[in-house]
Amino acid sequence: MRKEHAPPARVPVEPLLQWLRDTPKDEAEASCARHGTSVGYLRQIAYGYKLAGLIGADIELITGGKCRRQDLRPDDFARFWPELADPTPAQQEASHA
Repeated sequence: MRKEHAPPARVPVEPLLQWLRDTPKDEAEASCARHGTSVGYLRQIAYGYKLAGLIGADIELITGGKCRRQDLRPDDFARFWPELADPTPAQQEASHA
């Protein structure tokens, strides 16, 4: 008996969708091209068909910070970008000493 695996649920990335809606097409294409990607690929990420991996930092630059890495990978962004994780209480105390 074969078990059927349900495909993962698509989760749209609202800040990226908003940027794609608000940004003129030529401007979006130029910004994507400067970072080695395309508007089409960003749309796949925005609609939840693809997950943003390391390109998340580029997307943050492409969108001028309107879509942050934390928006793209809310559950595991700290695994990719530990510098964005909240510091532990011990780290906070050490920085204030």
